[in-house]
Amino acid sequence: MSQAWMEPHYDAAALLAAWVIAVYALYVQSLVVRRVQAHDRETGIAWLLGGALCVGTGIWAEGLLNLVSLQLPVQLGYVRAIVLASWLPAVVISAGTIWLHCHERLSLRMRMTGGILTATAMCLLGFINVSSIVLKPHIEWDGVTLGSAACAMLLACFFGSILIRWAQRGPLRHGRTLLVSGAVASLFRFGQILMIMAISVPAGTVCLSADQISGDALQFLSSCAVLPLLALVHLGTVLDDRSVRRHEALRLSLQQAQAALQEAAEHDASTGLLNRVGFEKALRGLLGDDGRQVLSLCVFRLSLDGFKTHVDTYGEDLGDTTVRHLAGRLRGLVRDGDVLARADTDEYLLLCNGLSDEHQVAQLAQRLGEAIHEPCLIKDHDMVLSCSIGIACFPASNNADQLLGHSRDAMLTARKAGGGVYCFYERGMDRIGADQVEMQRDLRHAIVRRELSLHFQPKLRASDHAVSGAEALLRWAHPERGSVSPALFIPVAERFGLIGELGRWVLDEACRHIRVWHEAGLHLPVAINLSAHQLRQPDLEWQVRDALKRHRVPARMLIMEITESAAMDDIDASLRVFDMLDAIGVRLAIDDFGTGYSSLSYLRRLPARQLKIDRSFVKDLDASLDAQAIVEAVVRLSHALGLKVVAEGVETEVQARILAQLQCDELQGFLFAKPMPEAALLAWLVQRDTQVPVTSSVPPGHAVLDEEDRRSWSELESASSP
Repeated sequence: MSQAWMEPHYDAAALLAAWVIAVYALYVQSLVVRRVQAHDRETGIAWLLGGALCVGTGIWAEGLLNLVSLQLPVQLGYVRAIVLASWLPAVVISAGTIWLHCHERLSLRMRMTGGILTATAMCLLGFINVSSIVLKPHIEWDGVTLGSAACAMLLACFFGSILIRWAQRGPLRHGRTLLVSGAVASLFRFGQILMIMAISVPAGTVCLSADQISGDALQFLSSCAVLPLLALVHLGTVLDDRSVRRHEALRLSLQQAQAALQEAAEHDASTGLLNRVGFEKALRGLLGDDGRQVLSLCVFRLSLDGFKTHVDTYGEDLGDTTVRHLAGRLRGLVRDGDVLARADTDEYLLLCNGLSDEHQVAQLAQRLGEAIHEPCLIKDHDMVLSCSIGIACFPASNNADQLLGHSRDAMLTARKAGGGVYCFYERGMDRIGADQVEMQRDLRHAIVRRELSLHFQPKLRASDHAVSGAEALLRWAHPERGSVSPALFIPVAERFGLIGELGRWVLDEACRHIRVWHEAGLHLPVAINLSAHQLRQPDLEWQVRDALKRHRVPARMLIMEITESAAMDDIDASLRVFDMLDAIGVRLAIDDFGTGYSSLSYLRRLPARQLKIDRSFVKDLDASLDAQAIVEAVVRLSHALGLKVVAEGVETEVQARILAQLQCDELQGFLFAKPMPEAALLAWLVQRDTQVPVTSSVPPGHAVLDEEDRRSWSELESASSP
């Protein structure tokens, strides 16, 4: 005989109330998750616990409403203890769900595990709620329907963990979160309804708990008490969100104000440049991890000479205008990435990274000094200023403090020297003697005072000892010091940025002598030394063309000697300069060959006409077979490349004889003559019966020019001035 079953009915009002509470609880849960994420650890824990209590109560009420919606032919009651006991699991489930959603970086395995546990806990919560109805005989469960309910709850947990995280992103998160909450709640509701539908109650069943809590009481409690509680939490999240936004806006405002104050504290109000504090910050930031990212960093310190006197004379207003005007000039010289600052009333700082060598640094210092020295018209006052520039370079100065301190020492040294020059820092410069400062000051005025002169050392053909040319050497006759050795004043000139001016004077004076001799009928080529600094000067071509043109000197009469080490320091730049000088017609020579690190491939590419063997090889010719072999190899190599070979430092007849046997082209040394003034050179030439033909038909101030000279003049005349 088949079992008879009671026919169940479902209260639509209870089902609707359960769905509303479920949707609202999930929505509030998403708001609580955002509050937990927005706060620090302590406040986040408080929101998690409070949210779990309220949302868990909603889940608990929603489960009871699902159960109350079940209507049977008998009066039902619900055991108070079991109803109250089911509240705690609901709170625990809610706390676990909130915790999972707050940790967005959890692995997929952890999320799947959490979803399975949540679905299982919801099923157990449903069993607890059903057990609050005590029936006799006991109810029976349909396994298939119960399994479907579990699958529906599992899917709800899976999709909820994904969709709710997606819904909380973007400007429309509230609407999307509410929509997703409704969808997930509906899926949960479907699983819970399936679980209720899995219950079968035999006919004639008696409810033993009918005298406990009635269904109407539970429905009233769940609907009228839980909804206000959720609404209260919802209101709390809204108010907290507003408070967080106001706090964030205040924080950003304070941060911006602090940044503005910091920027103002790091900038000079008059020029808009960084001040000393900002410059030091930029310098230390660039040095970073012990300067590992620094290529070749230099700090320039520019101090305006006599600026305080100008301010005392013309007033502070004009001084500020002048400072701003000069700052604009300096801005036009710096590159992107360089840091320019005003460090003091009359002082600027410049930080450059990536300058390839000392010659580029010197050129930049020269341009900075020229920019400051250029006259400026300020409020109808024509002002001309100069500046003393101190330079410190990394890694010789290996930290920020040393770079700043050493640039100051170099600047003070330049100022002691009279100002208007730049000076590189050298070790011990802070204790530099007054003697070197005075020497530099005297050297600056030596040209005007006519204390400088050229001495000439003849060069002779090795085959017959006929004079083939002369090398011009700079000499300084100081009125008090006497004859100052170039070994003393040339390093001082390089340190204080005077080597360029001395080089221009030597070039001009050599061309003047060539002109005078040429007009007298003496066609004597003159060689001058080209310093490494001159080799990197951008206006070198103009200097050479201008000197040749002003003195009407054939370019082939001028020989420019460049040391091997200077030529190979930057081979690409040297090649460009050599090609430029060769195009003018100037003859080029490689000096001190053998002391550097020439590559044969580079030597082949250089358009040089002569190669000078260093005196260190010539000195040992009469005693060393190795020295003879080296010289012989150099001569053969040079002749193969079309170069003439000049041996310098010849002091004995044996050396001269060996060099002639090795087919060296020209000789130079004390054996024949020491460097001598012009008058002594002319007397020496007369003593050697050197023919000095003079053509009487040539008018004064003109020379006899051959066809090659005329072509050279035509090229020089057509060359444009800068």
